[in-house]
Amino acid sequence: MSPDTQPAPVDDRHAHGSDAANDSRIIACILTRNEARHIQACLNSVSWTHAQMVVDCGSTDATVDLARARGAIVLHRDWDGWSAQRTFAINEAFRRGYRWIFFVDADERVPPELSTEATRVVEASDAAHAAGDTTAPVGFWVPRRNIIAGKWVRHAGWDPDYQLRLFRTDRGRYDPARPVHELVLLDGPDAHLEARLVHYNYDDWQHFWIKQQRYARIEAAARVSRGHRVRPHNFILQPWREFWRRYVTLEGWRSGTHGIILAILLAIAEFQTLRLAWANAASANQGRGGGGSRFHTPRSHPTPSPPLFVCSFLTKAGFIRSLRSRSPSQQSRGLSPPSHVPDPVPSDLPDFGNDPPDTVAVIVSYNVAPLLHECLASIAEAAEAGGITVHVVVIDNASSDHSIEVARANRNTTVVANTRNVGFGVACNQGIAIARAIGSEHVLFLNPDARLAPDALAALRTALETSPRHAIAGPDLRFPDGRPQPSRRRFPNLATLLVESTPLQWRGGGLDGSPRWPLIEPIIRRYQCADLADVPGTVDWISGACLLIRVTALAAVGGFDPAFFLYFEETDLAHRLRQSGWTCTFTPEARVFHHRSQSADQNIGARDRHYYASKMTYAARTLGTPLATLVRAEHVVLFGVEALWQSFRGNRAGARRYVALVRNLLA
Repeated sequence: MSPDTQPAPVDDRHAHGSDAANDSRIIACILTRNEARHIQACLNSVSWTHAQMVVDCGSTDATVDLARARGAIVLHRDWDGWSAQRTFAINEAFRRGYRWIFFVDADERVPPELSTEATRVVEASDAAHAAGDTTAPVGFWVPRRNIIAGKWVRHAGWDPDYQLRLFRTDRGRYDPARPVHELVLLDGPDAHLEARLVHYNYDDWQHFWIKQQRYARIEAAARVSRGHRVRPHNFILQPWREFWRRYVTLEGWRSGTHGIILAILLAIAEFQTLRLAWANAASANQGRGGGGSRFHTPRSHPTPSPPLFVCSFLTKAGFIRSLRSRSPSQQSRGLSPPSHVPDPVPSDLPDFGNDPPDTVAVIVSYNVAPLLHECLASIAEAAEAGGITVHVVVIDNASSDHSIEVARANRNTTVVANTRNVGFGVACNQGIAIARAIGSEHVLFLNPDARLAPDALAALRTALETSPRHAIAGPDLRFPDGRPQPSRRRFPNLATLLVESTPLQWRGGGLDGSPRWPLIEPIIRRYQCADLADVPGTVDWISGACLLIRVTALAAVGGFDPAFFLYFEETDLAHRLRQSGWTCTFTPEARVFHHRSQSADQNIGARDRHYYASKMTYAARTLGTPLATLVRAEHVVLFGVEALWQSFRGNRAGARRYVALVRNLLA
């Protein structure tokens, strides 16, 4: 048979008759794709079988060559699912005259004691059947020793982990309805072996989670195809049930750190499966015009959140560090010039010749004309007081008031009128492109609802020049009445992302007169740098209401990431600058008065949607997908409970807001 031939994956053994395989010969079968690092050791461990067959689905490494060099039968078949691949292998083994097939994965090893036991039970079964004993087993369950992240896991459902891998080719077939974790349908009695198959399951926790994501996508599609109905309570009960089953019922707690990590990750994976099934079914329902679907779109989909002490425990265990994404594409995202910036450099820029302004002040405006006038006036006053040359650039994101007219009436101002709201990050990048075209050394990003004190610009400039590694200088923000407005922040960690801007903070963060919950208040105080004195110094990041940034630093990291439409764009920028060796300095001598959220609060629904979408994007970038999914699930639960509470209180508008938040988080 040619290695490139691909028969249909149908059960055709009846065409050969039941005596086509008439002795106790065993063939080992290994399904492969890019398994060069495993294939030789795996084949060595099954060399006791009468033949070894490798069914490859398109390896691009040395898998095929290594297998052939070991004397294996190598066949090629394009991937069509686990069940289809294994069915093809059974048919091929039967056609070649092998009565027994032993499926082994490339990352599994058959120790000598298992090979001895397998040979013995196969010979005994064939002898019994030859003597007319129809009760003899025709298939054998093989226990596995699962090695996960370097440790043999003996609990949480991972041991003994029986798999039906050794069976007669004329008596076993795979259920085509099971696309993942395939099921053998055996025609006859079965039995269990004692010797274990060693399974080097997952190299590390990142590898484990990548596999679980793939399984979640496959399982979600299968559930939708089966007409599975996702109901609101599923998002609470099923992940919690999975955690309880793994950690308590199956005694995962006996495996220590590995046990709790597995229980948490598998609970998150169940939530991810439900979320994908919800989205897939909703899309299918829309494609049918809303009719004929058994899927019911829920109002809210809560899921459980692990307590904060668990997060602390996992941090100490080094689990969080091991889950951080290390893919080059993620680490470098945003380090190249951002894409799809709409017409960043106007053709009518002033010609400054060899004497460009020191600073370009970039203001991204959206329907705040009265405050924009004050903002522009404060820039002119601060520039004159500090003896700094400034050119103002107003990027208007399709305002419907007279913001553009206010901007055009201002002296030394370039106005870019976008025809749609392109988001804060993209608009800032338009301003950066203009600053680079002009040749300025600094960019002042100032919200249109902010006003500089007369000496603020000079103080920021002085602070920036105190160190060549300072990329950003940020001021002391104040409300218009002079009250402090916290502007310094530490980079959000897992605890921060679980608590910040959730009912946990609003009810227990100790802010605005709220109670001070022992576990919550320290997280918020740390995040907002409440433990630091109001003195100049390096901080992680500063609110984007007012920032003075070096143009060279912006060019080094590619400016703002367009993935952040609104919110967290300055956090992400500061994080990437820190990774590139730059720092951010707090300048209390520079005072800026900020009304805060005058543009964003015009549409609360859109503000909420953009805020939490950006928060989830930042979580995925910095913590990795598994922990970002945990944050998302915890938010779903908190906002779902808050929606119920507001409804109970009769606050229908508040309930609708939190229901919308839940839906957005599950979209």
